[in-house]
Amino acid sequence: MTLREKIILGLAATSVMCAGLYYASGLSSPTAVSPKLVRTDFSALITSVQASVAQGELTEREERVLAGATSQWLRSPLREQPLVMPDIEPEESLPGPSALPQYVGYIDIGSQPIAIIDGYDYRAGEAIQGGEFKLSRIYSDHIELLRRGATDPVEVPLEKP
Repeated sequence: MTLREKIILGLAATSVMCAGLYYASGLSSPTAVSPKLVRTDFSALITSVQASVAQGELTEREERVLAGATSQWLRSPLREQPLVMPDIEPEESLPGPSALPQYVGYIDIGSQPIAIIDGYDYRAGEAIQGGEFKLSRIYSDHIELLRRGATDPVEVPLEKP
C-alpha cells in the first residue's frame, strides 16, 4: 500500500471515530432548554373579522375590484378582428400576381443542373420557398416556373450582376 492510500484510510477512520463520538455524546440531540412559546390570544381579532363579514363591509381593495368588474368595458379583450391603428391605414391586398423569385445563379455539375433562386439552391421539380411556384426547367440563361395550379410556365431570366 502506498503512502497516499495510507493517509486516505487514516483520514477516513478518523472521521468515522469523530462521527461516532459526536452521536454518542448527545451533541446531536436538540437542546434541553427550549424557549417557551408565547401564546397570543387572537380571539378579539377573529371576533372583529366575523363581525365585519356578517355586516357585509368591504375593504377598499375589494370595493375597487367590484367597481372594475361591474364597469362598462371600452373594448372587448377577446377581439375577433385584427387590431387596426387609427392613424395607419391597412394595406390593401391585391389579388394580382405576386413578385417572381430572382434567378441569380446556375451550377451545372453532375447529372442535374442547379438553380440559385433568392439565395437557395433548387433542382428541377422542387417547390420554391413559399410554395407558390415549382421549378419546371433550368437553363443557363433562364428558368421556367409553374405557378401553383397553372400549366403554362413563367420564364424568369438570369439576373446579371
